[in-house]
Amino acid sequence: MRKYWIVPSTVLLVLFVFAFVLPWAQIAAQQAAGSVKVTPITVTRVILIKINPGQRPAFDQDVMDNNIPIYEEEKKAGILANYTIFNNVTTDNPNDWTVGITLTYPNYAALDNLGDRVDPITLKHYGSAAQRQAAADHRNQIGTVVSSRLVREVHYTRSASSSN
Repeated sequence: MRKYWIVPSTVLLVLFVFAFVLPWAQIAAQQAAGSVKVTPITVTRVILIKINPGQRPAFDQDVMDNNIPIYEEEKKAGILANYTIFNNVTTDNPNDWTVGITLTYPNYAALDNLGDRVDPITLKHYGSAAQRQAAADHRNQIGTVVSSRLVREVHYTRSASSSN
């Protein structure tokens, strides 16, 4: 008779767990997940370039003569928040990228009508649309864009209601 008592008590224990313990655990997990605040910050274009053999001096000259002055004007106009230029020091293979450029914008809204807003800056720098196109054509002979990605920086914080 005693062995029959085990089955109903086990069933009651399982029902108790499903009825009371699991819903409480789910609520606790949701509260813990809700205590994390994710805040989107800036938007950055990451461009990775493979410079053709023997073209590094030409690339560096183009950056100094054209890219940096244009990026600085875009910063003054409030279009760019920042820019960086960096080298790849850990290449994986001979076709890997050589140089990277990041163009950081304050938010996604800064990308609205971006071409219309930077066009006057680039036209002023190059003098004409034809000279701007010639510089772009020359840049394409110096290197190849391996990758161009748009990334969003986010900051993580705990909300005030968290006990951690």
